[in-house]
Amino acid sequence: MPCDLVTYLHGCNYPWSADGTTIYYGLDFGASIWGSHLGVSTRRPAVARDFDAMAALGFTVVRWFVFCDGRAGIVYDDRGVPAGLDPYVFSDLDAALDMARGAGIRLDLVLLDHRWMFRRLRHAIADPATGALFEARLPEGRARVLLSEAGREGLFDSVFAPLVGRYGPGGARADLGAAVAAYEFMNEPDFIIEEWERDLSPDVPHPLPFELVADLVARLSGLVHREHPGVLTTIGCARAHNLWAWDDDALGLDVLQVHSYPDARHPGREDDIMGTPASALDVRRRVILGEIPGNPDARPGGVTPPATSLEEYLEFAVSGGYLGGWPWSFSGTDVYGRLPVEPLRRFAARHPELVNPRARAR
Repeated sequence: MPCDLVTYLHGCNYPWSADGTTIYYGLDFGASIWGSHLGVSTRRPAVARDFDAMAALGFTVVRWFVFCDGRAGIVYDDRGVPAGLDPYVFSDLDAALDMARGAGIRLDLVLLDHRWMFRRLRHAIADPATGALFEARLPEGRARVLLSEAGREGLFDSVFAPLVGRYGPGGARADLGAAVAAYEFMNEPDFIIEEWERDLSPDVPHPLPFELVADLVARLSGLVHREHPGVLTTIGCARAHNLWAWDDDALGLDVLQVHSYPDARHPGREDDIMGTPASALDVRRRVILGEIPGNPDARPGGVTPPATSLEEYLEFAVSGGYLGGWPWSFSGTDVYGRLPVEPLRRFAARHPELVNPRARAR
C-alpha cells in the first residue's frame, strides 16, 4: 500500500523469537553456521501462539530481524562472500508469513543488524580433511562483505534478490506477499558509519562510509519497488539527530524510523523524542517511532529511562503525527522486558479503528 494511503501502523518489535529458555537471535530463518536448524518452521506452534497474542493485543505490523549478524540462512564461499540461501530459509520465511497472515499481521523484515559489522563474531569453519566443524572468530565481523564489490554483489544477487522476488507478484509465493509490509536494509546503521564518530560503536573496527551505506539502502529500495511494488522501504535510525540523512530522495525510502531510548545517566547521548511532534523533525517523509521502551515502568536494570509509560508513548505517537509507535519488545529478551498487556488493551479500546480486529473482538 502506498505510504500516502496509510494513516497509522500499530506495530511492535518481535526482533527474534524466544521460548523462555533460548533466545533465537539470528536463528529464526535458516540453518546456523554451526550446522543446526532451529528456524521458526521447526517451532511453529509456539511462534503461532505469539502471533495470536500479538493480534489479540491489537498489533497489525510486526518488526522481525532476518539475518542479523549472518549466523544463519546464508551460505558463504571460501572467501566469506555470500553465495546463496541455505535450503531452510524459505521454509522458515514462508511459515512466518503464513502465521502473520493468519493473525491479520504484516511483517517489517529487517534484513541485517548492525552487529553484522561487530568484531569477534563467532563462526564455524569446516576442516578440509575431515569436514568437522570448529568454532572460529571473525575479528572484523562481516565488514568485508559490504566493503568489497564481490561481497555486495553476492549479498544482493544471491540473498536479497531471491528473497524479495519470492513474495512479489511474479514470485513462487506471491500468495504470501500481502503479509509483507516493509523491508529494512539494516537495523540502526548509525553505529557503523565512518563519519558519524559521535555514534560509531567501538565494536566496529572497519566502519562504512555513509556514501556506501546510502548506495546499499538505495539499491534495496530499487529492488523492492521493482520486484514487490506496494511494499514499503524504511530504515531503523538509532539517533534522532541522524534522521535527516535518510530523507534524501536518492535513497528511495518510503518511510523513516527513529528509535528512542533516553537514559538519564547519559543525557547527551540521544534525544528524548517524547513531546517532539513528527512535524518538528524537519524531514519530508512520514516517521515511525520504530523502537520505544516497551515496559519503562519496570525501571529496567542498567538503564534509567524517563518516567514515561507505554500508554503515554502510544498516545503521543498518534497525537504527534507519527505513522506508528512500536514498542520493544514482545519477546522480552533484554532489560526492557515483555510488553505490559493492560496499556495495549486500553489503547485498543480508545482507538478501535487503528488496531487488529482481533483486539476489537475481545
